[in-house]
Amino acid sequence: MSEENSLHSPPLRSLVPREEWERLTRYRPQTYLAGRALLRQGDQGTHVLALVEGLVKVVRTEPDGRQRLLGFRGEGEILGEMALQDGSVRMADVWALRDSRAHIVPAQDFRRFVQENRLARPIFELAWNRMREQAALCEGAVHERLARALLRLVEVAGSEESHFCLTREELAQHIDVGRKAVSKALELLGPECVEVGNRRIKVVGAESLRRMVGDRIV
Repeated sequence: MSEENSLHSPPLRSLVPREEWERLTRYRPQTYLAGRALLRQGDQGTHVLALVEGLVKVVRTEPDGRQRLLGFRGEGEILGEMALQDGSVRMADVWALRDSRAHIVPAQDFRRFVQENRLARPIFELAWNRMREQAALCEGAVHERLARALLRLVEVAGSEESHFCLTREELAQHIDVGRKAVSKALELLGPECVEVGNRRIKVVGAESLRRMVGDRIV
């Protein structure tokens, strides 16, 4: 897929030389089993995580208790960087969708890394692009929005045919519709695109999904 049609922002790893990324992976590693939280909303931003293996989801709980699945992150991503502002706290939980491994980088060391590599603006642009991606998932027909979300998930996961531990409710949160609307959209996509279980979504036809959304990819 061309860069122009990319479904998600590039990971931080692609913005720095290989040796610079390797600097971040010299810190202490931590393994997170599927279903475990890597970061918690409301915690202080004492560190970031350099994700080197696995797949995670970002979930925010609103003041009224509602939850919103904001997005997915894969290998080469930095997690928790937005909470490094003075006095800031984490704005969302990060949960492992698959067994994942990340290196724990202290906040002060990461700030120095950003300064030395002049990454302040690229990181700001990453955050802006992610906001655009979230907004795009709230536009258009529900089945097209769902197709775009699944394509983004496949691209982040790095596999054309993948299964994910996600519920209809989580997909509904992600594209800002009701659960029944997601169920109808899944029926429209059909078994040639996606197979659905109680807590499992398996993308089996990524190319069919791409044809469905055409040029309206984020």
